[in-house]
Amino acid sequence: MNASGTGKRVVEAAVSAGRALLHREGPPGAQRQTLTVARPVGNVLRACQDPQVLSTLLGDAGSVRETGPGRLEWDVAGWSGTTEVHAEPNRVVFTTAGEDPVEPLVVEAWPAPRWDGCEVVLRLAVPAAPGLLDGALAFTMVYRLRALLQTGEVPTLAANPSGRAGVGL
Repeated sequence: MNASGTGKRVVEAAVSAGRALLHREGPPGAQRQTLTVARPVGNVLRACQDPQVLSTLLGDAGSVRETGPGRLEWDVAGWSGTTEVHAEPNRVVFTTAGEDPVEPLVVEAWPAPRWDGCEVVLRLAVPAAPGLLDGALAFTMVYRLRALLQTGEVPTLAANPSGRAGVGL
C-alpha cells in the first residue's frame, strides 16, 4: 500500500467517526432537526436544561416544569411524563424513569465550522405524538431555540400588527 492510499483511508476513518458523533441515530421514530446557532455550545446546553426555556420552545404544544433537582415534568401533545436531566459533554439527555427508560428529548451541540457558533441537533420522540407531529415539533423547538438565543425572543404571529385582518384567509 502506498502513502496516498494510507492517507485516504485515514481521512475516510476520520470522516466516519465524525459522522457517528454528530449524527447518532435515536430510537425508531425519533425526529431529528439540525440548525446552526450563533452562540457558544455551553449557552445552548444551559438553555436546554431550563424548564422555562423549554416551555417557551414548546409554545402551545405543551409545558415543562421542574419537580426537583434534575427532574422535569412534561405535558406535551397529549403525553405527560417525568424525565431526569443528564448533562454530558456536548449533549443534554432527558430520560424517563422506570424499567424501560425512554429518551423523549436529546439535544447535542458541537462547534460549527469556521467558528460560526455551534451546530445543534435536537432529537425528539414524544411517545404520544409519533411521525409528522414529532417532526414539526422538533423543527419548531430548534427554530425557536435559535431565535431565542440570538435575538432574545421567539417568533410569533400573536399580537402582531399587520394588514391581514379581514383578508379572509
